[in-house]
Amino acid sequence: MPMDKHETIIKTALQMFSEKGYFYTSVQEIVTSCGMSKGSFYNYFASKEDLLIESFRYNHQQILKKAEHLHMDESLSLKNQLIKMISMELEGMADNREFFLLLQKVVSVQEHKKLMPLMKRTRAAMINLHKEWLLKVYGESIRPQIWDHVLFLQGAMKEYITILKEHNFSADPEMFAGRIISKLDVLVKHGSHLDPILTDDWMSDYEQMAKQPDRKTTEEKREEQLTAIREQIAALSESSAVKQELTDAVHLLEEEWKKTEPRSFLINALFGFLTRPELKETVETLKEWYHSEQN
Repeated sequence: MPMDKHETIIKTALQMFSEKGYFYTSVQEIVTSCGMSKGSFYNYFASKEDLLIESFRYNHQQILKKAEHLHMDESLSLKNQLIKMISMELEGMADNREFFLLLQKVVSVQEHKKLMPLMKRTRAAMINLHKEWLLKVYGESIRPQIWDHVLFLQGAMKEYITILKEHNFSADPEMFAGRIISKLDVLVKHGSHLDPILTDDWMSDYEQMAKQPDRKTTEEKREEQLTAIREQIAALSESSAVKQELTDAVHLLEEEWKKTEPRSFLINALFGFLTRPELKETVETLKEWYHSEQN
């Protein structure tokens, strides 16, 4: 079945970004390789940044499709299916590691608002894919430690790729996948008496996101409320100077909230500054979300 133009552009871009680098690949080079005009490109993608993000989405979808096909291969045991899947993921990570590391560095602030929820959904999907596979292979007895096992698996995969790339080593992904699973065998067999580090409560957000991929992330909901409050400020019967002060406060609130350890005294002071009748409902919603995140 022939690829549509949208997929053709993405696959061509993935190859060129990986070979030449994102910054050294122009839209003109991509469309020339695809045999189409530059004008046609913008019928499918708003910008090169948008294409980069869609490439990330496409790559993730391909991993999920391959995992489904592996599960249909009844000639392999469940454990060998898992090893094949991990091998496939390692190969994909090795091929595209530098390319996808660019994502958070090159996209604009506006595009980041689209990228971050997508990356969180992708992480949730992969965490839950690995969780389901480990339960199939090892059984329900590992459920109390399932999240620790998943994070061990993903951490081992990530470090494998990092070490190989740093030292320009070449290795057989399937061999390494088998060895990672062998280590996991030992952990499963001898670690059942250990208390889990990660609990269902901690991982519930990722689990729900995987089950409901269209469900908005916390970041998306927060962004909607921040957009709403900016619009409400613009509609206030106040001077331009007052509106600018309120808008600056919203911007400072957003920046502080994004930090790993936001300063609660500053967040609360900004909420207090923004509290006025026209903004009260939106501010109260934001306050509730902020304090629930901190608990």
